Amino acid sequence: MAIEDVGVRRGDGDTGAEPGDPTPRGEPGAPARPRWWGRRRRLLISVFLVVTVGAVLVQNMPSSVIKNGLMVPAQPYLNVTGLDQSWSIFSPNPRPRTVYVLARVERSDGSVAVHSIPTGIGLSEYWGYRWQKYEESLSDPVRGRPLWRPYAAWVVEQDQREGGHPVEVTLVRRVSDNLPPGVQPDALPFVDEDFYIAPVLAR
Repeated sequence: MAIEDVGVRRGDGDTGAEPGDPTPRGEPGAPARPRWWGRRRRLLISVFLVVTVGAVLVQNMPSSVIKNGLMVPAQPYLNVTGLDQSWSIFSPNPRPRTVYVLARVERSDGSVAVHSIPTGIGLSEYWGYRWQKYEESLSDPVRGRPLWRPYAAWVVEQDQREGGHPVEVTLVRRVSDNLPPGVQPDALPFVDEDFYIAPVLAR
């Protein structure tokens, strides 16, 4: 008659670990974490918090030579973490104009499609805000010029994915002047300004 080898039965509560066995009691087969692991993790979290708080404080310092020097290492970190915020749009001098960027695509069949900057709700608001900052750069008549052609090419590609056959793309700056507080309307009606036009070459 065959006998099944079930090993040596031990008492209740005994994990079977021999003296000096690194396996923690109650976790068979799990390797023991070194003691320095907890200290290192706490140190990393502390460094992250100190650097983050420090970078935010530097960004909100009054303009000075010291701030300019500290912003050299702080600005890349602020950009990566999305903490590069400024309250300048609210005070002391709010923006005098509200500006949006649209792309008007004329198609081979005579139809016209209008594409706005992508936006979203919920979690997508995080990258939607990035699109809004990109829109702000696009609308700049000087610094935004290098972005016009790449963005127009991207819009054409998106339109083609939707089944369109674009022949020309125009970037439009939709502008409204904000008025001072008072009895008059808050802002003037929006006016469209074409600022970049490019034909779409057939492939």
